[in-house]
Amino acid sequence: MIRHGKAPFLECSSRGDRRFSAFYARPDSLQGLSIEEAYQGMKIFENGRTNFHWTAAKGQHARNQSECEDAYRGWWREWVEQESLLPVLQEASGLSDMFGQPGHVCQATVLWKIRKSGL
Repeated sequence: MIRHGKAPFLECSSRGDRRFSAFYARPDSLQGLSIEEAYQGMKIFENGRTNFHWTAAKGQHARNQSECEDAYRGWWREWVEQESLLPVLQEASGLSDMFGQPGHVCQATVLWKIRKSGL
């Protein structure tokens, strides 16, 4: 679990507010894909393979990890702006992701930074 801020926490996952779940957030630029599908799908692995189904790529470190993380942050900014969600984030005293793991990208972490920076 990853938490930022203080309780009460807005849960940013499919078990909480789905607007902040990478499985449900679908920025226009992704043409129907969720942030999770796009993020996992853009990973390139050491053997050169890519475009795994999201479940096969999830949790695996990619050769292009930095590029993937930059795209992930950008898609979240786009989604928050597209859906006018910044006020919701700013009203929350804390954000959490019950599935978040240290060392992996986490929507709660990205959204907390967006909350603090104002996009």
